[in-house]
Amino acid sequence: WRVRRLHLAAIAVIGFSCPVLALSLASYRSAETSLSDARIAFAYRYYDDAATPVVDANSGNLSASYDWLVDSPNLGLSLAAACDFALSGFIPTAWLGRATGTVRLYPWEENLFFLFGGVESAAARGLPHVGLDARAGLGVGRFTDVTPLAKAMEMTAWLAASQAVPANLSDDVVLAVARLIERAGEYASMADLVRDIQAVVEFGAGVPLDARALLKIESIVSSRGRERRSGWAVQGGVGYELLDPYGEAQDAVYAGAADAALAAGPDDQFLFHASYSGPFAALDENTLIGAASYVLDFAPGASLSVGYALTRVKPAGLAASVAQEASLGLAFAVSFGSLGLQVSVLQESGDPGWSIDVSMSAALDLL
Repeated sequence: WRVRRLHLAAIAVIGFSCPVLALSLASYRSAETSLSDARIAFAYRYYDDAATPVVDANSGNLSASYDWLVDSPNLGLSLAAACDFALSGFIPTAWLGRATGTVRLYPWEENLFFLFGGVESAAARGLPHVGLDARAGLGVGRFTDVTPLAKAMEMTAWLAASQAVPANLSDDVVLAVARLIERAGEYASMADLVRDIQAVVEFGAGVPLDARALLKIESIVSSRGRERRSGWAVQGGVGYELLDPYGEAQDAVYAGAADAALAAGPDDQFLFHASYSGPFAALDENTLIGAASYVLDFAPGASLSVGYALTRVKPAGLAASVAQEASLGLAFAVSFGSLGLQVSVLQESGDPGWSIDVSMSAALDLL
């Protein structure tokens, strides 16, 4: 009965609300946000020509990442870790890694200002040790799960393109569908949720939906792996070196960080993180960590991913140690399996140039 009232309220919103500006994912805010994502990629090539005295090719690349984002009226939590290894003979010859964890406490609900505490860590082949800082301070900003609106946009765009409805549905209809998707956990079954979405769409479009349209709605609502987030946060404060990357004495540090997430539409996601820290008395001693990634689903079953990561550690009186890695990947789902292309480049201080790894892969579904 509670869900039914929500459903009737959604229809009432469509019927009596005033016109609104064009919807954007950045303007949407979920009541509760809990998103997680984990990825791993591996590419390797081995070739030994009998006509040559040495192994001709024996190298590869391994990368992994994990993200967890939580946001509620009074609490926010972010965990992120990523690592990349260049391999030769299955032995890491170069690597770059980072990890960060932050707890944000919002004293006032729905306000952007927060108190934070957390840790940040970085590792690279050019650093003798792993660096680890504990931090606390003040910040401003929030993140939110925009997946419900992204699914509603995808759904209503498909309905219009397939002529299941006579024209593009209004922003009020799209927003009402998104709110129903956001409350999916309150429904006893997927069929109940689809029925309420059907009622909202039919009310807004003025035409009934056929079985094909209902199956597509269920497919989009229940889909996984395309979660979208939006928001930003900037924070600054003080901290302490728990581990110095050069094995020197730990120092108190000042620290600042910026994070951003942007989804321009249902098919793409941009993520950014940057962090800077250093001791109070030595401006020439500091650590800079940066990472950015972009994923675009440019066609059904096809995606493009681009990533970049940087770690720069500047000890007092010494030259900075810099490690950076960039990657480009294409993945295609085909009728018999999947195809993939990955290009990775990595460079660290002292290297004569960029280490380059290019690989293609194919997977065949036998059953």
